[in-house]
Amino acid sequence: MNGKKPAGTGRVFAAHVVEAELEHLDWATQQPALQLFDAGYWRRRVLAVKGRFELTDRQLMQLEKILRRLGSSTE
Repeated sequence: MNGKKPAGTGRVFAAHVVEAELEHLDWATQQPALQLFDAGYWRRRVLAVKGRFELTDRQLMQLEKILRRLGSSTE
């Protein structure tokens, strides 16, 4: 193992990781106690999931739902 990553490994398919992250983000963005983080923070977290993983159509719909919820928040 030389420690080098093969070319083209920018995105990963790991359904269980994506599901857990989306569930957490969905829950966290609905909690009033977590308002100490602004919508911009949560939007960056959601978009990081989109950029790092291959998403199913259902996961993309869930991600878009979270982004719409954040869009209605003031930053």
